[in-house]
Amino acid sequence: MGRTVATMTQVVDQEAANFRRFRRALRREDQEVFDRLFAAARHHAAPAAYQSHASPFEVILLAMLLELGKAVMGLQRRLAELEYARRQP
Repeated sequence: MGRTVATMTQVVDQEAANFRRFRRALRREDQEVFDRLFAAARHHAAPAAYQSHASPFEVILLAMLLELGKAVMGLQRRLAELEYARRQP
């Protein structure tokens, strides 16, 4: 019989479980951020499955960074809009 390969979602969940003690040691607000980062990694599980040659944790980190980058870009866009509106008479 062939070996079953874990899905990327399962890999992300396993990595989160590996950090369970670390998460528990964090302050509550940091635990929320931790959970959101792993949720971001789960959100990108389908494209991450195509990156099989990289280590799973590298792909998880890249997915987290992707979501953080999108958030930063959104904030920068919003700041530019507010600055522009403020300069208008």
